[in-house]
Amino acid sequence: MNIYRPSIFEGYPIIAGMSMRGNSSDFPPCGFSFRKLPLISDDQFAVHETSFNKTIGLGIGKRIITLRQEHGSEIISADEMHTDCGDGLYTISHQTTITVSLADCCGILIVDPKQRVLMALHSGWKGTKAGIGPKGVDLLMKTYDSKPEDLLIWLTPCAGKDAYEVGEEFNDYFPGHVYTSNEGRITLDLQGAIIEGLLNKGILLKQLEISDICTIDDERFHSYRRDGDYGRNVAFLAFSD
Repeated sequence: MNIYRPSIFEGYPIIAGMSMRGNSSDFPPCGFSFRKLPLISDDQFAVHETSFNKTIGLGIGKRIITLRQEHGSEIISADEMHTDCGDGLYTISHQTTITVSLADCCGILIVDPKQRVLMALHSGWKGTKAGIGPKGVDLLMKTYDSKPEDLLIWLTPCAGKDAYEVGEEFNDYFPGHVYTSNEGRITLDLQGAIIEGLLNKGILLKQLEISDICTIDDERFHSYRRDGDYGRNVAFLAFSD
């Protein structure tokens, strides 16, 4: 299982990253996928499951927590789960790896090193429109007395602003983050919209690591827009101690 890792959490007892497709010969038929999808047989997916459990799960002493994502803004405690439906997880447990499944949507991984709490959010255009990033910051402030200036945040590879084609109605959803080319293509700067919401909560740019990788263009990652329902990347976060 190949992993793309951020640098913003270096020096902290944190394990974080996002899976890459790797070779289809190692993970048939599509390269590593975090989700069981129609093109992947049960036997094939067993290979994928073994790899991610070894890499981010009980192989490092962590139980993997995931959700049935709904493209909304519900954020669930991984320590006291009342449902398995939602688009965000948070934890103070050192025995847990929290995850979000991605294939063009953006993962927002948040660490509060002072209060020792982790959060992973799945932010597609619907979740971004619903303010899942700012809601996550609010939740940390309310539940753990987190301070915005203490948070470290990674925005994962996702659909890029030059490739993420959308409809004209997105001008109303995300004013200032939608662009029209000379050829009439309308595209969304998803990360730009996410960043605006976080800055409005008191986050500073120096607290953000923003990946410049576009999953639509970069075939090292799964992309729903490019390939259809073929595979899923996983962004993950855990304490290393």
